[in-house]
Amino acid sequence: MNKIATQALVLGCFFVVAVVVSSAQTVGLRVDIPFNFNVAEKVLPAGHYLILAPQGQILKILGPNGAAALTMTNPASGRRPEGPGAVAFNCYGRRCFLSQFWTARTETGQEVAKCRMEKELATEKEQLAVITLRATPYHQ
Repeated sequence: MNKIATQALVLGCFFVVAVVVSSAQTVGLRVDIPFNFNVAEKVLPAGHYLILAPQGQILKILGPNGAAALTMTNPASGRRPEGPGAVAFNCYGRRCFLSQFWTARTETGQEVAKCRMEKELATEKEQLAVITLRATPYHQ
């Protein structure tokens, strides 16, 4: 009888852990990006995007016609933009780089580290413009 009780307890604990893990939501945003942009060295086309932050410091970017990218992030510095969500880009001339990701559910955003190409443009004294686009929440 003791063996059955132990097995039932283990099975119950496994069930509780499975429910908690499966109920974890992926934080994300839907956003229309009207220009081509870089995620690190990869150029993505203008279009409708789903940007997901499934766990930790990783952003998953899914776009039109199979366009996709992954990038590592760090906590963002600066003031949180107004609204339900926002995506920011650093633009040098006609080249824009994904820079920050902010959702309504968090007080801190996520910042994408500058890639080699963006650092080179910044040191060439290219004019920097920051473009922030409003986004709508996505919950999986």
